[in-house]
Amino acid sequence: MSIWKTEWGYRADFLLNGERIRAKGFFQHKGEARQWVKDEKKRLKDNQQKFSSSGKDLALSTIAQKYLADCKVNFPQKTFDEKKYCLERFYKFAGDVSVVDITPPVILDFVNERAKTGSNNSANKDRKNLRAFYSWVQQMYGVLYDPTAPIKMKPHTRAVRRLIPIQDIYKVMLAAAGQDRVLLGAYWHTRARKSEVLRWTWADDVNFEERWVRLGTRKNRSGEMTYEKLWMNDDLHGLLTWQWQNRHPKSPYVFCHMHPKSELYGERFVARNKMLRKLCKRAGVEKFGFHDIRHSVAKYLNDLQKVGLKKVQQILRHRRQSTTEIYVEGNYTDTKEALKLLELENLKNFQKN
Repeated sequence: MSIWKTEWGYRADFLLNGERIRAKGFFQHKGEARQWVKDEKKRLKDNQQKFSSSGKDLALSTIAQKYLADCKVNFPQKTFDEKKYCLERFYKFAGDVSVVDITPPVILDFVNERAKTGSNNSANKDRKNLRAFYSWVQQMYGVLYDPTAPIKMKPHTRAVRRLIPIQDIYKVMLAAAGQDRVLLGAYWHTRARKSEVLRWTWADDVNFEERWVRLGTRKNRSGEMTYEKLWMNDDLHGLLTWQWQNRHPKSPYVFCHMHPKSELYGERFVARNKMLRKLCKRAGVEKFGFHDIRHSVAKYLNDLQKVGLKKVQQILRHRRQSTTEIYVEGNYTDTKEALKLLELENLKNFQKN
């Protein structure tokens, strides 16, 4: 228990099962702060006992199934699979106990075991997923107890991403033809994540008249799809104009399977990794991935074209978001001058002689 005096009055907090509980506001007298600690401890303990006596209603298996059902609706498949994998292993580790009977040492043992058998990065992922699970339990069931609160992140060293030489990207784009060249150009000029471009539809995401393309992502706390418009420079406008003129006659997707004999004819691409590997081999450069292009654009603009860091951050859409935030519509013109630097005419200056 801690009680301390400030210029506005007394503050108070205490630890309960490893979680720090702090009073909201200030107390005029020290005795009032002590009484709040006493009353709050009793209330929380009574609340915990009430939930513990509810039996199977708060059993880990039952709550985890309800949580995953909610995640299935609100998150992409990849995120859902990660959460499911974590909770399945945690259930085997902890047993089918009440979620309020799980203590911080149990969480710590689980995370440490993951670090031993996997890595610190894997352990941090489990910690993150368990914290999200208990946050949901708190919201849905009014349980204030969170055994994940005192568990700290483990240190880990991130692998240094290889910076792709600008001339290598240029060679690969020149080696590509048709739809493949348009696709690579779209990644270079928008700095998009892979799925953001592959989801494009002509009706919603490309506007030739107003010269913008739209990117959507779920990389935010809410998991909701949020969108932002980006200005279309001359190179991207020309590439997408060609794609429009040679588009699939019925498919709504900008990038889709075009072989008439394919079972997927007209369906959008999910991945084009093999195509990119083949193009790298054809161009005689070390293979790289679509996300490497995104990193290289940032380095190219910041280091070689001297675009300010804040502007690069805006171009890459690296702003932090809350559950209620959405991308601001119409701000794509703010980066117009920087995006012109991505046109191939400027890129030629970085070719090897």
